[in-house]
Amino acid sequence: MSTGNPRRNVLLAGILLAVTVVPTGVSGTGVALPHIAADLGAQPALLQWVVNGFNLTFAVFSLVAGSVADHLGRRRGLLLGGLIFCAAAILSALAPNLMLLDVGRALAGVGAAIIFACSGALLAITFSGAAAARAFALFGTAAGVGLGLGPTISSAAIAAVGWAGIFWFNAIVIAVAMGLVLASRVHDTRVTGAGRPDYLGAAVFAASLSLVIAGVVQSNTWGWASSGTYAMIVAGVVLFAGFVWWQIHTEHPLLDLTLLRSPRLVGLLAVPVAGAVGFVTLLTYYPTFLTTVWDLGTGVVGLVMLIMTVPVIVGPLIAGALHTRGVPVWLILGGSVALFVVGAALLIPIDTTVSIPSLIFPFALLGLGFGLGVGLVDGQAIGSVPEERSGMVSGLVATVRLGSEAVVVAVFASALSAGVGGRVRDALPASLDPGQRGDIVNKVVTGELDTISGAVDLDALRAAFAEGMVPLLWAIVAVSAVLTVVVVVLLRRNTTPDPDSAHTVTVDIAEHDPLAIPTEEALR
Repeated sequence: MSTGNPRRNVLLAGILLAVTVVPTGVSGTGVALPHIAADLGAQPALLQWVVNGFNLTFAVFSLVAGSVADHLGRRRGLLLGGLIFCAAAILSALAPNLMLLDVGRALAGVGAAIIFACSGALLAITFSGAAAARAFALFGTAAGVGLGLGPTISSAAIAAVGWAGIFWFNAIVIAVAMGLVLASRVHDTRVTGAGRPDYLGAAVFAASLSLVIAGVVQSNTWGWASSGTYAMIVAGVVLFAGFVWWQIHTEHPLLDLTLLRSPRLVGLLAVPVAGAVGFVTLLTYYPTFLTTVWDLGTGVVGLVMLIMTVPVIVGPLIAGALHTRGVPVWLILGGSVALFVVGAALLIPIDTTVSIPSLIFPFALLGLGFGLGVGLVDGQAIGSVPEERSGMVSGLVATVRLGSEAVVVAVFASALSAGVGGRVRDALPASLDPGQRGDIVNKVVTGELDTISGAVDLDALRAAFAEGMVPLLWAIVAVSAVLTVVVVVLLRRNTTPDPDSAHTVTVDIAEHDPLAIPTEEALR
């Protein structure tokens, strides 16, 4: 199927624009937090949820969104997600207080989840063969552009019209993207015989994942030993067990658990988990190291981090080209995870002396490793199941990707606070009272070293921070190495068709021409 069809090209343009703007909400909103605090009030708990609220609902509703794509129709679902995202962005831009802003950000996460789940599924049924490989490579590149350039885009919008600018930007761009989807006049039909959506399963799943992620996030404030942290995580796990039981026994499950019998699909799902461990943690917290230990300014840090994010943009194109030329998927994706091992290992000889050139190679490897998996994983996972399960699997991939990022980043933050905090306390003069020591520890961990006053050796605190990072980098190396083996082994396993496997159904996408004159059912 050629990509030269104008209608399909318009659809692809709309999808690429949408999946470019959505990730800016993940990487770019943090830039606006100081401006938001100055305008709406510096309330740490509410400010934290400006970012975490979006991430949480994005992760929680991704699987539910996959069901929406299959039952409502991928195109209709995409338009619904765009409408929710646009309305939420306008609400966020006009929010008079932090509470309403948090509500807007949470709604934006719901819209974002639907957009991603329906976009991947719509591409899968619109393109096939080499055209599909190119489409998903561009899909991954667009997501990488949004993630990598999110801080830069946000800074420009804030400079132009204030912190609300980033949300007005999101609203305008997503409206244009949905206009292109409408203009393409590409239609698809709902999955026939799918039954009513699994509302109970959706509610239980959303509640379980919300409790687990919220418990991990709140552990930074409450502590891992607090009863509140334990209660939320345990309740989430219990609800998830109930969700699994219900999926096994209901006629029309939200997630067909038999799909997970496929070693190939499980191996593909391990790749975004590895990306959360080996890339997203460092993308989120290495800037704090650069600010605290190397004393680099905000502008310089932004430029340095481009070394890590620019390869994310080109990685999907490289992966698509390699795959088109016959390079095995296990080699591409196994190699992508292995790059996290090498990149993190090269960062371990941490020094307090500024040496930006020493970051170029490891940062480039980390970004390339993440970029190689974006897009290719989605295309391979969706293409490995029957068409009627494409939305479900698209949502599953997004849920695993975003859920693992939310949990891993929160765990990394807690470990960073404990590891660095312990070394900072050892470096502080014994004459300081507990209150002073705690205040200094918090300022070092959050990168506010310049605000520390008194008879404190700042160079010693910088060295303590650097020492505290080393065990975390070793942990990234070890976990990434294990996941490399998992990915390679599972993707190389014999995938001979199994009577009970979803792989036994091969959908000839060419027979499902989305440009054909739509039926009355398709137009409803």
